[in-house]
Amino acid sequence: MFTNLLDFTILQYATLFLFVGFAGFVDSIAGGGGLITVPTYIILGVPDHLILGTNKCVSTSGGTMAIYRYLKNGAVNLKVMIFGVIAAVVGSFFGAYLSRFLDNKKMVYLLILVVPVVLVLNYYKKKLLLKSTKDLSFKTMTRRCLAIGLIIGCYDGFFGPGTGTFLIIAMVFALHMGIVDASPNARIVNFSSNIAAFIYFLIKGLIAWKIAAVAIIASLVGNYLGSGVVLKGNHKVVTLVFELVLVVLLFKAIYDLVS
Repeated sequence: MFTNLLDFTILQYATLFLFVGFAGFVDSIAGGGGLITVPTYIILGVPDHLILGTNKCVSTSGGTMAIYRYLKNGAVNLKVMIFGVIAAVVGSFFGAYLSRFLDNKKMVYLLILVVPVVLVLNYYKKKLLLKSTKDLSFKTMTRRCLAIGLIIGCYDGFFGPGTGTFLIIAMVFALHMGIVDASPNARIVNFSSNIAAFIYFLIKGLIAWKIAAVAIIASLVGNYLGSGVVLKGNHKVVTLVFELVLVVLLFKAIYDLVS
């Protein structure tokens, strides 16, 4: 069992930094960074009970960079998203409580189910037309935002990978947002659910801090670069690479599970 950062080789350090950094880049653009980080932690041998807590610690810390840039540039509809944020915090804390039933094998099984769904959603997401929030009343938007935050926030606390993508899709269809607008708004709800789960795992002492120290730096770099892409309105940069990395990591995790 992995117990010390020094157990890692230089290659493992480099792998951790590269994949977590790329996950932060992807997450700030289209969501789904957890689909890269969780298999990475599994493959590198992080203990089962520390994977989700470490992942939430890193994604929350790294996500602050993207959130700061989105808020600074006025890319978030705070009047509506505050309801999603509150609901996501409640749902995520409850989901984190339920996550104690997950182990390495169950995580891989969930990945096998989630990855194809995310790949399909990403494929159709590219074909969605830009929509406007003008045909929805404020009351309707807040109610839908509450439901989105509660349901997807609960999933995020319980497991997490793919949450950003699910939030973007939900906001496009339920709130009638365009993808460019949905991305930063989904990010702030996702960030809130991450914080709630992170607090739970922190209280329970389920974070590998020495791993997190390296991964947080990588995530900050990735989020900074990715949020820049979003603010420029260009989402095509990482799509192909993201899907390729996703498939490779999934098959590697399955191979390790079987062997």
